[in-house]
Amino acid sequence: LTGKEPEGVVFNIDDVSTISLWKNPVHHGRCKDIDMRHHYLRECVEESKIDINYICTDDQLADILTRSLGRQKFVKMRRRIGVQAVK
Repeated sequence: LTGKEPEGVVFNIDDVSTISLWKNPVHHGRCKDIDMRHHYLRECVEESKIDINYICTDDQLADILTRSLGRQKFVKMRRRIGVQAVK
């Protein structure tokens, strides 16, 4: 529409084994029943359609939506994503 190529998608992942599965195209013996979506994602990495970055678990902002967090960590993450209490 705009005439520009869409930019690649960046995945920030805190799991080293997942990153190695996506970036390393060799056969992983422990993962012989890999779901087809992982093969597709591996192809996307090879074609530079997506980029994979390691991110420390403490910096993984998605955890606020996917994990049960303690109050202190929840408040910290909520502040980092810009959510404020309505008064």
